[in-house]
Amino acid sequence: MALRIVSTSHIKIPVKKHLLCIVRGVVSALHIPGHISKAAVSILTPDLSHIEGLITEDVEQLQNNLSARNSSFHLDSFIRQWRQMTALRLQREDLEAKRVEVTQMMKQVVTNATGSNHARNVEEIKKEGIQLRTQLKELTKLWWEIEEIAVTRALSLPNYLHCKTPVEDNTEVYSFNPEKSNLNCLCDCTEENIKFVSHSPTAFYLRGTPASLELRWMQTFSKDWIANGYNLISAPDFVRSLVIDGCGLAFNDPKEVLSLSNIQDHGSLEKGNGLHLVGGSSLPAMVAFLTKTVIEEPFPLRLISVGRCYQPVTGILGANDLTNTVQASSARLLTVMKNCPDALFRELVFIQHQISKQLEQLNVKFRIIATAARNLEPWEQYCSSVEVYSPSSKKFIQVANVSIIGDYICRRLSIYGPHKESPGFVTAQALSVPKLESKLEP
Repeated sequence: MALRIVSTSHIKIPVKKHLLCIVRGVVSALHIPGHISKAAVSILTPDLSHIEGLITEDVEQLQNNLSARNSSFHLDSFIRQWRQMTALRLQREDLEAKRVEVTQMMKQVVTNATGSNHARNVEEIKKEGIQLRTQLKELTKLWWEIEEIAVTRALSLPNYLHCKTPVEDNTEVYSFNPEKSNLNCLCDCTEENIKFVSHSPTAFYLRGTPASLELRWMQTFSKDWIANGYNLISAPDFVRSLVIDGCGLAFNDPKEVLSLSNIQDHGSLEKGNGLHLVGGSSLPAMVAFLTKTVIEEPFPLRLISVGRCYQPVTGILGANDLTNTVQASSARLLTVMKNCPDALFRELVFIQHQISKQLEQLNVKFRIIATAARNLEPWEQYCSSVEVYSPSSKKFIQVANVSIIGDYICRRLSIYGPHKESPGFVTAQALSVPKLESKLEP
């Protein structure tokens, strides 16, 4: 199957450069305040055309969304700021139109320079022009200040909730419990085969059978996905703050993403154009491949990237804990398709089914959980967690997940499908090798 992606700037993907964006302070890497717009290397304008409908026609649904997520977002103050920004924009446009009229009047007076009133008319028009220019300057400054607050808050709104997302509690949608699990005999997970190094509790090396298993699983699982119509790509290990913000992650939060120090040529995190280590099998890396592009064919587009994924460690680490490591070998899937809720859910079910088949072949006990709204990431509409049971820890631990994103990221990063509409995303971490190997008992 041929893959053809046309960039909106008519630059082909292999040579397309990352987009940079400079902003004042740590607010949003997606929005460039008007007073520093000339300092931007490249401007990407998120699509916020849906906001007006949200705060007028769907405000009750929006409030229910925020409540279900236990969000601290103050909706009433945001609506006031957004409407104030809109009113100022209309006033500014009105003043701009009046300035154009005054300019045209001046041209006509100069062209028809006759009579004793000519000098007086010119002086009156000049005075009116100066007054309009002063008013416009003062209004523009105020508009920029309100716009920076309102747009940044609009970009912090979480995604819509899918109608099938549980509101109260996590819900089990599938389980597999073999009579005798192979988990205890798949691998010899001894301290000699999983070596943690002293300088970091999350730096480790696999040797012997675990290392062989890692290679075998990565090859076998990825071949299964390619056989099911996924196109293998090599995504970048590093992305800019623009892409991180576009994915709904806090690019300045060390608990969410790994960032490089602010050194020369790497950009500045404080200015919103930092550089982040995410790994080629992460969602931001795959999204970076599509940012500011028009996908013409094939559609739907199914992509897979196999490699490393890097993310900050969360929680308390245990001794030789493979469930909470900075780096992991994993397979990341991304489906780009028509933004139809029912079709997106069917795609999610298909991916769930394929992951289930792969785990059933390993003959391990696992379950699939539909995640409650309060546990979703801001960019998720729906998420199912694939959890394998660990006999050693007597609990289920997530080894894969599948999420419906919809058009949330596409609207933020100018990703378009056929006919220039914003497509929908379904993504999955189809395999996290360290977490799966952590279930293997010594």
